[in-house]
Amino acid sequence: LAQSFFNKHGQDPTKHEYIRQKIREVGRLLLILRKDYSVYNLEEAVRPSNFHTLVQAVKKVSGFDEEKHSFQTPSLALKLGHSLHKICDIINCKALMTGDCELKKSTQAFKKLYSTKWSELVSHTALTTLDDKHFNKPSTLPFTEDVKRLHQHLEKVGNSASETLKCDPSPQAYGELCKTTLSKIILFNRRRGGEVSKMHLSAFATRDTSPLHKDVALGLSQFEQKLCAHFSRVEIKGKRGRKVAVLLSPDMVEAINILISRRQECGVPQENPFLFARPHCLTPFRAQDCLRLYSNQCGAQRPDLLRSTQLRKHVATLSQVLNLKNHELDQVADFLGHDIRVHREYYRLPEATTQLAKISKLLIALDKGALSDLQGKTLEEIEIEDELDLTDSDGGEESETEELTECSTNEEPSEPPGTRDESKRAREPVDDISGTSKDVDSPGEGTSQAFPEQEAQKKRPRRIQKRPWSPKEVAAVMKYFSKHINTGKLASFIEIEQCKKAEYLVLKGRSPQNIRDFVRNRGKAKKKS
Repeated sequence: LAQSFFNKHGQDPTKHEYIRQKIREVGRLLLILRKDYSVYNLEEAVRPSNFHTLVQAVKKVSGFDEEKHSFQTPSLALKLGHSLHKICDIINCKALMTGDCELKKSTQAFKKLYSTKWSELVSHTALTTLDDKHFNKPSTLPFTEDVKRLHQHLEKVGNSASETLKCDPSPQAYGELCKTTLSKIILFNRRRGGEVSKMHLSAFATRDTSPLHKDVALGLSQFEQKLCAHFSRVEIKGKRGRKVAVLLSPDMVEAINILISRRQECGVPQENPFLFARPHCLTPFRAQDCLRLYSNQCGAQRPDLLRSTQLRKHVATLSQVLNLKNHELDQVADFLGHDIRVHREYYRLPEATTQLAKISKLLIALDKGALSDLQGKTLEEIEIEDELDLTDSDGGEESETEELTECSTNEEPSEPPGTRDESKRAREPVDDISGTSKDVDSPGEGTSQAFPEQEAQKKRPRRIQKRPWSPKEVAAVMKYFSKHINTGKLASFIEIEQCKKAEYLVLKGRSPQNIRDFVRNRGKAKKKS
């Protein structure tokens, strides 16, 4: 059995513990068979005549209660069933290769017994016991305040360890920075602890650092484009061999680079392939041990809930607070490494760009404890510019100002055209003539009216003149987005680009942001009416 597992998983050092665990489970069963039933080897155990003896031994080692008809350790009974089936297959192959017809008939008879009686005698009861334990189970979601405390504690300890490692390299300082960085990556990405801890040094070194594709950038907002430049993305192997992504902020990348530069000085063997390697060992740090250590130190209300499994459940459950569409839920599930539909009807952006631009906004909101402010929003609508200090190129503030000015100067009217000019003249003082001629393209068209929350923006210097929406422009937009307006749904930039392409002659003077604002404001006006 051990040789069979090693033939399959021997090339992966991280699976060696799994192999040892399987052998220990079968060893416990064999001890019971030898002590209580005088069955001394597994080949003898899988004979048809010993089937009921084997069932009794499995029940005994798994803590079966005859009165309650339940298992104390139901998972062990299920695992032993799988191992026994594999053992029977191994013996059957051995009989085929040696030409032992009697042994071959014996193993085939046992497999028939197993397929018909094992579920009735063992596995059904074990599964029922597992299901019963899930009823009325208390919530295990971590508190947002605890997550913030852990994040702040990791920042403090990590900064201290980084400075110490720069000035005085030692295995202790290296280990401290390694553990804090590992914990920060798991906490931010809500990734499985084992996946991140087993990240190879080569995976980080070969990460994709190419700039955002220009054509892809057309479907992203200004802030989402900044996020793509802000975060690094590393692809690693996840559960069942899936490719999963890890997003790294600049401070995480800096800490990892310090660790890499000090590996040799701090006693990390050159043969150790792991990024978060232990000094003087060939294994990585265990993620759960790191999280357990820092969650107990940070003063959290429930430190036992600050584990990778609970953190993953936290983001998966609280994502339901957001008004996510089907494809957005797929994106979140895919980032977490969960199963999703094979055919994804709504995918438009490349996977890497989606995770950098869209999912990172949700992760930052969770990290800041700001999820309550995002209730009912889609991934497109989440805006957190003020909560993240992006290390962007010079001129970022100017581009944001231009975007804001464009948004504030291209709003569509919220009142019928016939009453717009009269209502504006009635509100304005007689001697206030500023903006009456420069805010329109041609006389007689009137000026557009902004909503109350945008009045403050109207006093700012305008770089772009306001231009009212013509009836043809309104008709073109309404043709494609009337359903969005009626339901209050925000138009995506991809949908807007499709609309502009189809109505190019009419909408060539309008930017995607103009059209998006038009749809949003019409939807708000309809909702108020």
